[in-house]
Amino acid sequence: MRAVYLADAPYIHTRRWVEHFARLGWDAHVISFRPAEIAGARVHHIDGLETLGKPRYIVHARRVRSLIRELRPDVLHALHLTSYGFLAGFSGVQPSIVSVWGTDVLEAPRLTPLHRWITGYALARAGAVTATGMRLAEATLPYMPAGKPVSVIPYGVDLDRFRPAAREARPAITVGAVARLSPEKGFEHLLRAVAALDARGVTVHVLLAGDGPARPALEALAAELRIADRVAFAGEVAHDDVPGVLQRLDVFAMPSTWEGFGVGALEASAMGLPVVASDIHGIPDVVVDGETGILVPARDTGAIASALARLAGDPALRRAMGAAGRAFVERRYRWQDNAALMEALYGEAVGHGR
Repeated sequence: MRAVYLADAPYIHTRRWVEHFARLGWDAHVISFRPAEIAGARVHHIDGLETLGKPRYIVHARRVRSLIRELRPDVLHALHLTSYGFLAGFSGVQPSIVSVWGTDVLEAPRLTPLHRWITGYALARAGAVTATGMRLAEATLPYMPAGKPVSVIPYGVDLDRFRPAAREARPAITVGAVARLSPEKGFEHLLRAVAALDARGVTVHVLLAGDGPARPALEALAAELRIADRVAFAGEVAHDDVPGVLQRLDVFAMPSTWEGFGVGALEASAMGLPVVASDIHGIPDVVVDGETGILVPARDTGAIASALARLAGDPALRRAMGAAGRAFVERRYRWQDNAALMEALYGEAVGHGR
């Protein structure tokens, strides 16, 4: 059986889905506008003239359609709606699956009338549509044809790799994240909260692993707030190294201004960390307020500071929330269970295709 993926090859979520089905024996091919190697799969790089931005997906649509038809997939799976999902729809190849992941539904349709049209076009032509969480599925439904469902298939956590371990006792807690350092992640609000705590005599260290366009501004802000000596930027880390980074934290932070799902919070919970996160979009699907973490209004520096102060002063609460987070992930977000849902969808798609 052959699966063809329309997806960004370097993206970790792409790699995990493709590698999973390759291990199951699928002949996996990835058509991507960014080059990368994926174990067990062949990546077909489309040199998409990145300077064109989003229009490159339209410019190269006929080329991608020809390649898809040449590969003759048993299942065509597009990961991300308004780019690769559009290409899947334009190809006319069935059976097809489109997975929405966040900004492609929460942000893109509101940008221009063209984006909204592309959203509806891709969803209407998809054989099946999946979303990573219930709230993202609900946000997708208004753009769907009447009566067409959205399947919720979360992006789960490998609990054998992400597991709690004893943490060293430290005089001050360390809060941080592993994430792309882009403006919508809201880390400026975290830094301002840490500075506010510093003024109250509560010392909190920050560790941010990842890179992105917001990093220079964050470094400048840490210096401006006079907390640069307590803020560490670890740079990009491989996914295999994420558990080691999380082990250095006492609290995981997700102060996002939008977030389609929030798998980073689930990985932190699986490691036994409490989470402080914004109460927006898909985050309440992955953080249970008052149980596995503390949800705060987006951009609310004072609320972030209060949540961090509460956790900093109560090690028992941190342990209790961490343990509850681990149990929560075991119940709902175990990778093998979530992957089985996608396997069933592939089987159903192949059956319909035949």
